[in-house]
Amino acid sequence: MNQIFSKLSQIPLWVLILAGVVIIAAVVILILVRRKKKKFQKLLEAAVVSRDSSALLENYSYEYLCRKSKTIEEISRKQDFNLPELLNLGEFWLEKFNRNSNADALEAILEFIPDKGLFSIFIKALDDMKVARKLQSFMDDSKDLLILRRIALSGKGQYFDGNKAMVLFQNRMDEIREMTGDPEWAARYMAIKILLHDGEERSERAVWESFEDPHSLIRATIVQEIEKEAKPYDPQEQSQSGSFLFDTLKKLLLNDPVLEVRKAAKERILQDFHTFYSWQGQSLTTEQSLHVLELLNSESQEDQDFAMKCLDGENLEMRLSAARFLQTCGILGRIFRESYLNDMAELERNFSLLDKAIQVNVSGFLQELDRSENPGTLLLASRVLKSSPHRDSIRKLAEKVFKLPEETKIDSEYSELYRNTLDCVSESGCDETLKLMKKEIARVKENEELLQALLDRIPRRSGFIFIDLLVMYLKDPDFVLKDSLRKALRNMPEPEVLDVVLDIIHAGRAVYSHPVRIQALKTLVEMQKEYCLQIIMENLSILPLEEGKEFARLLSSFDDSLFDERVESILNSVDAQSRAALIVCLPATEKKTFIKNIQEGLNDANPEVRVACIWALIDFGETKHLNKSVEMLRDPVASVREEVAKALGEFGNDSVLKEMDSLINDENEVDSVKKAAILGLSRSGSTKAVDILVRKIEEDRELKMECMDSISRMRDKKALQALVEQFKDGSPQLRDDISRAVQLMGPQGEALMVNLLKEDIPSLHHYIAEVLESSGYVETNIRKLKHRDPKVRKEAADFLSSVRTRAAFRGIVLAARDPDTEVRVSVTKALEALNTEEGKDILKELEQDPDKKVRKYTLWALERIKTKGL
Repeated sequence: MNQIFSKLSQIPLWVLILAGVVIIAAVVILILVRRKKKKFQKLLEAAVVSRDSSALLENYSYEYLCRKSKTIEEISRKQDFNLPELLNLGEFWLEKFNRNSNADALEAILEFIPDKGLFSIFIKALDDMKVARKLQSFMDDSKDLLILRRIALSGKGQYFDGNKAMVLFQNRMDEIREMTGDPEWAARYMAIKILLHDGEERSERAVWESFEDPHSLIRATIVQEIEKEAKPYDPQEQSQSGSFLFDTLKKLLLNDPVLEVRKAAKERILQDFHTFYSWQGQSLTTEQSLHVLELLNSESQEDQDFAMKCLDGENLEMRLSAARFLQTCGILGRIFRESYLNDMAELERNFSLLDKAIQVNVSGFLQELDRSENPGTLLLASRVLKSSPHRDSIRKLAEKVFKLPEETKIDSEYSELYRNTLDCVSESGCDETLKLMKKEIARVKENEELLQALLDRIPRRSGFIFIDLLVMYLKDPDFVLKDSLRKALRNMPEPEVLDVVLDIIHAGRAVYSHPVRIQALKTLVEMQKEYCLQIIMENLSILPLEEGKEFARLLSSFDDSLFDERVESILNSVDAQSRAALIVCLPATEKKTFIKNIQEGLNDANPEVRVACIWALIDFGETKHLNKSVEMLRDPVASVREEVAKALGEFGNDSVLKEMDSLINDENEVDSVKKAAILGLSRSGSTKAVDILVRKIEEDRELKMECMDSISRMRDKKALQALVEQFKDGSPQLRDDISRAVQLMGPQGEALMVNLLKEDIPSLHHYIAEVLESSGYVETNIRKLKHRDPKVRKEAADFLSSVRTRAAFRGIVLAARDPDTEVRVSVTKALEALNTEEGKDILKELEQDPDKKVRKYTLWALERIKTKGL
């Protein structure tokens, strides 16, 4: 002992102190560990009693519990309570087992969480003999008669190799077949996966019956894994196609309500029965068609044809699916991109398809606009975007169309494209697109046709974009399209427009020219602001008298008493221009009380007032009193005589027309009055006016062109009939002059002559045809027989057949080989007329025509008419 103390005394004090501290710390740690272990065990025991793990989970992490799994297992066995399941330790064991088939984890899973881990063990057992033996031992020792079902339910339909499972469970096949009737789908799934690889007859029967299993995964599994040559168990069953499996797969593809099954059926058909796959000539329900459309293959021509057929149908559900498919595989984009103006029939067919796609909101093909400058594509886009506006596509379309050369935009082939584009921009264009439209307006200012189309389509919502440009045009005295400009201004913000027009009116002639002030006043009148009545009435003299009449109707909407008061004041004023301008507007009030003032005004000293009174009487309908004023044709002022002549020509009776005839032939009258009377006669609906003008054409060469121009303005049916009568009996020169007058009528007059021709008046038919032939209208229609549009060719053939002249038939013969059936039918009907007595002379002339082609086609056509083969 003394030796020990002696040795200790030799050790430095600090070493002894340090050793003491270490020993004390170790003791403390040991005490703490034992205390912690006791606490942990107490909490475990408390959890067993309370069946509540919350206290444990509050004090210990899940990772700590996993590390203490052995302790937890021991207490669970001792207490006969499944603590691992309560603490959810199964995930730890399953992860550990799945990683490396850990034997301890396997034992723990089988002992504590078999319902969670049996399927994982089963999957490992398919490739690991040790695990397989352990699983077999567990199953043999299990008192559960449905242990296989228990394995299946722990997996819930997870994939496994059915062939390997069949080998593993080959001694339990009866039990597996029984599982096909289990109410739990997971059990049936496991059974079917195994039975698919068992060649026993009962197993095959179970598989075929499971094609109608209520769970989609089972049906899909059978579709994917059943043998190609498999046959149903019923020996009486017949196959429609020669393959029982194909018939079943086709039914599933058409009728199964689950996409997964239908998709599996389609894939299996293409894999093993692709030569059978076709929908041509088959009658499918809407639901079946939708199922087919849902699984179309973009590389299959058969599928593309089926989709095109559905897109062209009326069923919107089918059309939507078809359109989405055709868009995805690029067919709609190709159709859109490859449409050309030189094949309008194909373009119309393509538009019909694309329009049907748009109707179900499939419009992705419009992205092709980025890469295409093809006019046909642009035309289709303009049509499509009118019915289904997409702002970005409209902008792209406008950019491309506005860049076209100006002469191209007015070309007949491009006019629809241009106007459709403007409609799209007007109705749905964004601000950026509207700014492009503004630049276009400035660019085509000198082209009235394009400018008119643009002005007419300026939308009301775009005032902040267009107002400055329109105001600039309003102040331009040389701007031509005044009516369209005012219409566009009415769509602009009213406060800004009102400020501008009032400033122009108040500034007067010193600042703005007369045409500009007229435009401003017209704009103000059309705005119909009652609080501007005094300004309007005091400035009516700005307007020419004839134009003042156009705005009379607008003034009639103002307050009666206020209007009467202002009228009385102006009529009593000394200013003749103001009085004349107002008198023109008075008929709009429809107040007969003003008629007396107007009648008195016929004798006013101022000629402008007298002219205003003439037109006011007409607007009031007082033509009886007007006829008594025929002496005004001799008014000392030429301008008055001109206006009276115009008025009397339109509203005068026969005696008045006689006076006008006398005036026209008066050698002492000035030409300006005569010309006014001639123009006035063009407004008459009487045939006597036609007689007067035709007679003047023959007698007076100096006023011949004025008379022909006056005749060209006549659009009345009776007048045209009278003109044909004059042509019938006229000299060769007169006939030429009348033909020229018909030419001056333009398309409208020629159309009226054609309508008169169709009435087939025997006494006039030949002469109407001769008039149309002389005017060149027949030749125009012969040229139309070469038009690319069959509709135009048919209309031309129909017209020529109604003319029944040699020239018309000569043109028809050349159309006998037209590629369009309807055109050939029209030609046939026309040529059949040549087999009549009336047509023999024409037929003889055609058969002897100097043109070899005409002679050849005539004989060819007549031979086919005889055999009904044209």
